[in-house]
Amino acid sequence: MKIAKWILLGVGLWAMTRMIGDVGWGTIFSNVAGLGWNLLWLFAIYPFVFALNSLGWWYAFPTPLSRKTPFLDFCLVRVIGETFNNVIPGGASLGGEPVKAELLKKRHGVPRAQTYASLLIVHTTFWLSLNAFLAGALAFTYRQIPPGSVLWQWVFYFFAALGIGGVLLIWILLRGVFRKVADLGRNFSSWKHYWEEKNERFLKLDDDIRKFYTRSPGRLFLSTLFNLASWCAGIFEVLIFSGLLGMEIRWTEAWLLEALIQSLRIVTFFIPSSVGAQEGGILLVFSQMGFAAPLALTFAVLRRIREILWNAVGLLLWVFFDRI
Repeated sequence: MKIAKWILLGVGLWAMTRMIGDVGWGTIFSNVAGLGWNLLWLFAIYPFVFALNSLGWWYAFPTPLSRKTPFLDFCLVRVIGETFNNVIPGGASLGGEPVKAELLKKRHGVPRAQTYASLLIVHTTFWLSLNAFLAGALAFTYRQIPPGSVLWQWVFYFFAALGIGGVLLIWILLRGVFRKVADLGRNFSSWKHYWEEKNERFLKLDDDIRKFYTRSPGRLFLSTLFNLASWCAGIFEVLIFSGLLGMEIRWTEAWLLEALIQSLRIVTFFIPSSVGAQEGGILLVFSQMGFAAPLALTFAVLRRIREILWNAVGLLLWVFFDRI
């Protein structure tokens, strides 16, 4: 599996460099370098996105977090965890979740089981909010999308996949996924003792998740709402980047573009950081909207630069976290 991840990463890098090469490296570099100090806008919006996403996770804990857990510290833990999700090729965008659990346990005594339960719950609110975000984009732009076009088919398939995926994940969690995993583990003699020892803990974890969905509708709503707000914040980044490049784009088009990019990242989770797939998707959407390939790929490169910069911030936080 890890070998496949490295192969996909290599293919993605090849596809990205091929697309940029077709347009011209000099053209892309000239477009980026021409922004000068305006490149500082790369740091402008994402802190708000991270804060809103962190609030979505904060309200996903089955047992509310203690007030002794500072929200800023909680946000930093999430930044570090998401960095590992992005940089570990074999992690399927999940390699940073154990890091989050360990840091919260070490710094604030949050039980690992509670953190893992919250991460499963927040993934459902994450998916449902993205589906709502895509639905909103579709409601405002469906007249602008040519019927039968590739873009229209893309929107439809993403909408269906995200909706089905979110509902299916909630259904699995309500059915008691950990109990079923424990029952399966007992069938293997080498693991039987381990699963029997942890059985009570797994049952409690299932019970906590089930109670959250059935008895905490307010927290479920807030988690979904803040995740939705984080998607909406991404619209402003699209507007800023496109404005810097001199592209006249309406806020509804920015909404659709952000929704499609994020949906594409979910669908291509098996490709580390969606390298190549994200750039190809941006190129396709912009071409459907009538923008030139050089501007589309410059936009894609700016987003990739922003990701690299924030991943660097996350790695630095991880190295020096004990001193903060």
